[in-house]
Amino acid sequence: MSKQNAAIKEEEIRPEDVFSEFMRLSAHDAENFFDKSKFVEVNCPGCASSEIKSKFKKNTFTYNNCEECGSIYVSPRPDLSELIRYYSVGKSQSFWAEEVLKKTGEKRKESIMLPNITRIEEVIEKTGHKPKRVLDIGSANGAFLTEWKKRHPEAELHGIEPGQDAARQCRELGIEVYESSVEDEAEQGDAQGDLVTCFEVIEHVQDPELFAKAVYKVTAPGGVAIMSCLGADGFDIQLLWEKSRSLQPPYHLNFLSHKGMTELFSKAGFKEVSIFTPGRLDVQIVQKSIERGVVPELSRFEELLLSRGEETLAAFQKFLADHCLSSHVWIVCER
Repeated sequence: MSKQNAAIKEEEIRPEDVFSEFMRLSAHDAENFFDKSKFVEVNCPGCASSEIKSKFKKNTFTYNNCEECGSIYVSPRPDLSELIRYYSVGKSQSFWAEEVLKKTGEKRKESIMLPNITRIEEVIEKTGHKPKRVLDIGSANGAFLTEWKKRHPEAELHGIEPGQDAARQCRELGIEVYESSVEDEAEQGDAQGDLVTCFEVIEHVQDPELFAKAVYKVTAPGGVAIMSCLGADGFDIQLLWEKSRSLQPPYHLNFLSHKGMTELFSKAGFKEVSIFTPGRLDVQIVQKSIERGVVPELSRFEELLLSRGEETLAAFQKFLADHCLSSHVWIVCER
């Protein structure tokens, strides 16, 4: 069994007691942190449509479901200054960094980061790209780039990281880091990679269109950008809907559909956009939700399916991944 298909349990990367406290703090931040007079209305971040199929409220925030492409997104939402302030000093964000990531760091490396590197290598091989200059957007402490260098000693490492402490850690590891946002760096024109990577960032950004255009600008001509995110078309998102713990403001604002992702990055300028879903946790997430008593309305067939044994559910999870029906999405954009 390859590393990217190895077993992974939600509890190992999101311990229930710690994650529940993070959810509590997030709900508190959503209701108390923001000056809601500064909120701004936005159209669908994927296809830009203003037509809404449905909406629901969660912790005082409103999620809209786009009529045109099926994306799910928060509107009205905090403006950029409010969002930056939240990610800098919000209680839930501090807790995530200090408690969740630190407690699960090694397991995340084994179950997520190293399989991600293998998956990127496979994508590059299929597309025929031979990148030397690697640029990681949201490089944090440089862990991904450091692991990449171990496998690819010839690689030139570059990161974009607005956090002062994280940027310092990158520099200590010999990584050239741009201490800013990708949107700002795209305007400067200095940061560019033959391979651009970005993990779990799109969900959080205030203006996805501006973000996508920035990703295009920092991808060298002939290069490739590979991103991961959570998407609206996934089994657990569609089944749990407003009861999903992923649909949790204020830290998740954008859940683009596959159609929305394709339109967004095509409009940004990429010549080819492809999507696949290697997710491994959709079924577990639904099962855990039911165990916690957060029960969605299930059809008779869904109840029957979820009552089956481990072998059947593993096969169903593979079906979801193989047919782009997992909520864990990878986007490959070629310039």
